[in-house]
Amino acid sequence: MILNKEQQAAVYTDDKNIFLIAGAGSGKTRVIVERIKYLITKGVCSSDILCITFTNKSADEMRHRLKDFDVYVNTFHGYCYNVLSQHKTFKIFEHNNEFTDDEILKVARYKNSLKTNKKPKVYERYAHYLDSRELLDFDDLMLDAFEYMHAHTFKYIFVDEFQDTNLLQYKILSLMMHQTTHLFAVGDPDQSIYAFRGARVELIERYLKDYDATLLKLQMNYRSNMHILKASNNLIDKNLNRYKKRLIGVKSDTNKPMIYIGHTSALYQQIIYLIKSNKDFDAVILYRNHYQVTYLRQLLIRNYLFDVRLYSFHESKGLEFRAVYIVGLESLPFDKTNMYKNKEEERRLLFVGMTRAMDKLYLFSTKKTAFLRQTKVKIEYL
Repeated sequence: MILNKEQQAAVYTDDKNIFLIAGAGSGKTRVIVERIKYLITKGVCSSDILCITFTNKSADEMRHRLKDFDVYVNTFHGYCYNVLSQHKTFKIFEHNNEFTDDEILKVARYKNSLKTNKKPKVYERYAHYLDSRELLDFDDLMLDAFEYMHAHTFKYIFVDEFQDTNLLQYKILSLMMHQTTHLFAVGDPDQSIYAFRGARVELIERYLKDYDATLLKLQMNYRSNMHILKASNNLIDKNLNRYKKRLIGVKSDTNKPMIYIGHTSALYQQIIYLIKSNKDFDAVILYRNHYQVTYLRQLLIRNYLFDVRLYSFHESKGLEFRAVYIVGLESLPFDKTNMYKNKEEERRLLFVGMTRAMDKLYLFSTKKTAFLRQTKVKIEYL
């Protein structure tokens, strides 16, 4: 299998600990798979390799790609569940009407900050509810597994989507690090969009220092055309707190992105017109908040556009689509506190949305915002 020079450097490195900055569409999963295969051909036993992902979907994809190599692939929670179940019996707490989603999220953030954040008011009631029923939630799985984490025999640990790591997960990794353990962490700080769940992009810097890790980069993008990449690079370059990299396209120039600004009704008419005239029946519409697309969803149905899918930015992460329409951009940055850090994350959120597009990208807003100006994409007023 042909690898580019950056991919070769990552696959064949002899360095003990690695952080691989993998840009959007740069083939990071392929690099992980090829490195695991390379290690096995060098004589590493497949039972000495652990691969940790952040979602069940990613774990399933990785297992499929490694199906002939018998490598253990799991999520953080799944791995801790398996470890803990060897030592104690427990039941998992499932969401119910006793606590709101917001309350559960606040408790989760408190736990995955290793209880360094401010304790939420609901915490004691929530803890009593779980204890009295002998239940564990997903964060308890990891906290209770601490004492057993060092007992593993893995010599090579791979962690995908490292930019989504929280303090609790970083602690798990640190407990798993033996003198002889090799850690290969992969992620893209420009796609860190889960701070609201406790993810801390600054843990990348901490990992590099704690383990004297080598920093490598994948910048060749195989997904998007060069115009889309140029606009995406222009946007994310405005984030000051980032590792410098630029996505480099290999696809030929085709369609240029466009920004449309006008009243909501005019924007929706333009969306319907573009989808029909371009025959973009496999298009995806991305948005920041669910309320933004309630009426648009009805309008699509009325126009018999059943094949058009709608995703939030967070739902779209890790996916790719031929044509992407992004709506409601007047709400970005969605920033109640007006904090600098929040603006950086919101810019990353738009960057994730833009880099889902392979061939066509259209942006829609009722006003010209700073983020839209920063893309340097041509604007058409409706």
